[in-house]
This record gives sequence, structure tokens and C-alpha cells, in this order.
Amino acid sequence: MGFDAYIDAVSELMDLPVAAEHRPGTARFLGIAAEMAAILDTVPLDDAELVLAPVFRPAPRGEGGDV
Repeated sequence: MGFDAYIDAVSELMDLPVAAEHRPGTARFLGIAAEMAAILDTVPLDDAELVLAPVFRPAPRGEGGDV
């Protein structure tokens, strides 16, 4: 699977050029990421059992903890 078109599109969208010498490594990483995603897609998930981690929200300045 070639990732050249994807690299071109995202590079332009993010205004982040990918040098020619970095393209093979970038494509290789995208291939590895796709393989990992395919493995994760095989894991059955039950939305009813989805447990989200709590989100840390620091206290506003001046309310307990300000030094």
C-alpha cells in the first residue's frame, strides 16, 4: 500500500513539508500504524462497559493550593 498521496495531502494541509529523504521512513511509519490499527479493530468492545479515565482540572487561581 502506497502512502505517497496521503503524505502529499497531509503535508500540504499542515504546511509541513516532508523532505524527499524522509518520505520512505514516513511511509514505513504509516504502514506500521495501519497494521497496529488493524489489530486493534479486531478487539470486540462493548460500549456499555466503556470506562473513561477522569480528567484532571486544576483549581482556579486563588482557590486552595496557591502559594
